[in-house]
Amino acid sequence: METRIRRFFELASDHVHGPFLPSLIFLFLSLIPSLSFSQELTKVAFPYGPLGLNSLPWVIAKQTRIFEKNGLDVDMVYIGASAVIVQSMLSGSANIAGFGGPAVITNVLRGGDIIQVAAMAPYFTQSVVVRSDIRDLKGLQGKKIGITRFGSVTDFAIRTLLERHNIKDVNILQMGGFPEAVAGLARGAIDGAVLSPPHSFRMIKEGFRELAAPKDLRALGSGFLTQGIVARKSFGATHRDIVVRLIKSTVEATKFALSNEDFTKRAIAKYLGITDPDLQRQSYQYIGETFVREPFVPESTMQSMVQRMVQVNMIDAKSAQSTPTSAYFDNSYVAELKQSGFLDSVWK
Repeated sequence: METRIRRFFELASDHVHGPFLPSLIFLFLSLIPSLSFSQELTKVAFPYGPLGLNSLPWVIAKQTRIFEKNGLDVDMVYIGASAVIVQSMLSGSANIAGFGGPAVITNVLRGGDIIQVAAMAPYFTQSVVVRSDIRDLKGLQGKKIGITRFGSVTDFAIRTLLERHNIKDVNILQMGGFPEAVAGLARGAIDGAVLSPPHSFRMIKEGFRELAAPKDLRALGSGFLTQGIVARKSFGATHRDIVVRLIKSTVEATKFALSNEDFTKRAIAKYLGITDPDLQRQSYQYIGETFVREPFVPESTMQSMVQRMVQVNMIDAKSAQSTPTSAYFDNSYVAELKQSGFLDSVWK
């Protein structure tokens, strides 16, 4: 069954183009007897965050039934902050999730077994967006800047920026998620916020100032992992095929999103409420510019994250020094997909 479905996708991609391809694929999938999938599907709880473009491949995988094609019945649950997702995983609610960043490192240093198994965006994608009257970084002194939660990607980004520029007396506030940060900035409750696309795109278009762009954060020389897939190490040891299939689905969904612009723009509109054509165009371009083809976790990036977290006092220096970088990730799942020829076949 899987071979026949894969062959159909390949033929469809080769011979059908434009807006007709998504419709044809949906028609094909709808004609497959439900028993074909139901007998093979494995239920997977999948908490994820953030509510933004960095999570779009999983939304696409769900909408196009790519998860099902790979034998998974994925229950996607938006939770938001990575620290909260870690708590839910450690409580037994899930064994695999979608996020990346400091929470993985903090978890391992505290004795947890949640590790990074794929990296979709192994660099900063955030912007610091502020009121238009704040013209430079020094203008952040005494101001209120919103992040999602302490210990998150957004927290790491602003602390790194402030520390590198020796800026103090900034009030960093937890907002909960990007929609809450946007709302707080719009009504004047905060002076700025650390945002990811498309939220940053939207606020810039509405007249707010991008004080620091993703390229500015990357120029600090601090490697970072913004988005990816994590799994409990114990779960991966006994359910390796599920982890591999979820990574596989994510890669396929990323390729599908890039190959079907109109469909992807409609998904962006439905998922994120982005109806402005210009913002949809920026969002679609962002996907091609951001997500990697081969989601290996860069060891140097993890090492850099640990070093920076020590420097901004997010983790204990002695614990970090005694823990090998390899404790935070496992690239064997992506390596399996690479060695099988899957990654090359998807992106040929």
